[in-house]
Amino acid sequence: MNAMEALEISRKVTENVKKSIEKIEDRGISVGMGKDGTPTKKVDKVAEDAALEILSEYDVKVVSEEAGVVGDGETIVALDPIDGTFNASRNIPIYSLSLCFSKGNYFKDTFFGYVYNLAVDVEYYANSKAYKNGSRIEVSDEDSIYCNAIIYYPKRDYGFKRIRIFGSAALELCFVADGSVDCFIDLRGERGFLRIYDVAAGAYIAKCANAIVTDLSGNSLDYKQFTMEERLHVVAANKMLHEKLIKLF
Repeated sequence: MNAMEALEISRKVTENVKKSIEKIEDRGISVGMGKDGTPTKKVDKVAEDAALEILSEYDVKVVSEEAGVVGDGETIVALDPIDGTFNASRNIPIYSLSLCFSKGNYFKDTFFGYVYNLAVDVEYYANSKAYKNGSRIEVSDEDSIYCNAIIYYPKRDYGFKRIRIFGSAALELCFVADGSVDCFIDLRGERGFLRIYDVAAGAYIAKCANAIVTDLSGNSLDYKQFTMEERLHVVAANKMLHEKLIKLF
């Protein structure tokens, strides 16, 4: 599989997910427990079923929030069918479909990332370069800590000019990629709070938009694995700002 095929598949998945969740009532009710150990909301289940319906037609191994690991193909797809479930359940228009395609078990093997804001029809993808609705994007050139930051969750005043939290890590990394905000930081948990399917696509898109994306110590995410057990802290920003953020944290 190549990047162009991955884009075509991602768009098919998007159309099926959009169609499936369009008329759901009671989006936020719990309908079971996901393989990640958290309650599955109705919108998550419907979206995942729609995504897997398309992905099952291809030779892929899917790592997904609710279903866990599905299939045994050579290409690995990290899938988050609804990143931003709370927003989706309350009709807050920031929730996304996230797909990351990899030729191996590690993030370094990624060759295509795709994030789609299902609420407002905005498409991000990367295949060595990063794009928003078909146009090339790059990170901001801000080099001061006095910047616009997304941070989960600030433990003190770090000196940022403005802080926002939108509730969809995949999209928030894309906001860094297109320069809408200057950095993304997730401090949660001793091991990390984010799972690989939450951020792999967004992290790859940000990286292809010239962001540096690491853990809190400045270590590359290259050897993070596409497993249900993987956890991550993430810092993403342009090179100059990233160096300052790592020193800060």
